Amino acid sequence: MTFEEVKKKFFKYDGSLFAMAREEKEAYENYKMLNISEETVEKWRQELFLNLWEQLKENGSSDLFHRMYNLSEDKHTRENLLILREALHKVNYANPKVNVYISETVLGRKDLSERSGMIFWAYDLGEQEMAKELLQFVWELVTVQTSDEKIKSRLERNIKKCYLISSKINCSTFPI
Repeated sequence: MTFEEVKKKFFKYDGSLFAMAREEKEAYENYKMLNISEETVEKWRQELFLNLWEQLKENGSSDLFHRMYNLSEDKHTRENLLILREALHKVNYANPKVNVYISETVLGRKDLSERSGMIFWAYDLGEQEMAKELLQFVWELVTVQTSDEKIKSRLERNIKKCYLISSKINCSTFPI
């Protein structure tokens, strides 16, 4: 495989070498044989992130948002955080299920002590006001009504997490 073909596979699997190895062992082996530098990998991740951002602006897909977030999860930059914050406003919130998925991404899916999610990402980068803004945004997402009991339960859990995060980041004005 050529360098460009391997890059295509890298993009296909959103930069997940595990997924590439699982689904296309030969492509993974070719990737490894090329000894691609970490710098190149980071450039590819950023290029993919920006490509997904362009697509999201066109169609509002929450799946694209999640893919963007996952690409950034291990490397928190202010630039990507700003793009993701803007992307939140481009997502099509067609139903409460989308609200749940997006709110869980912004709040963090891991235990609170892990400080995952966009709110802690912003806070840890020194963007306390953005962290509070993200918390307010999530509050609006999780205070929707639904008759689906599973979704309602997740929304309630996310509301509790909002309050817990609010106390962690000293957001005394929450909720407005």
